[in-house]
Amino acid sequence: MRFVAALAIASSLVLPLAIPADAQTRLPRVSPSERTSKEINRQIRQDQRLLNLEERIQMENNQIRQDIRRERLFAPRALPPVPRGACPRGSISC
Repeated sequence: MRFVAALAIASSLVLPLAIPADAQTRLPRVSPSERTSKEINRQIRQDQRLLNLEERIQMENNQIRQDIRRERLFAPRALPPVPRGACPRGSISC
C-alpha cells in the first residue's frame, strides 16, 4: 500500500513536467497588420532581388557591347589586293 501511495505521489509530481503545456507549444496568432507588414517586406525583398538581377544583366550587356566595339576598332583591316602585273600607285618601281 505504501508503494502504491508513493508511486501515485511521484507520478503526480513527474507527469506534469514530462508533458509540455499547450501554451508553451503553440505560437501566438499573427495579427492581420503583422501579416500585412510581413507580406510587404517579402515583396520588397523580392523586388530588390529582381532589380539586382536586371542591373547585373544590363552590366553584362554593356560589357559585351564594349567588347564588340573594341574588337571592331582594333580589328586588322584587310588591304585591297594588288593586281599582278601593275605597279601600285605612288611606287617608284615595280
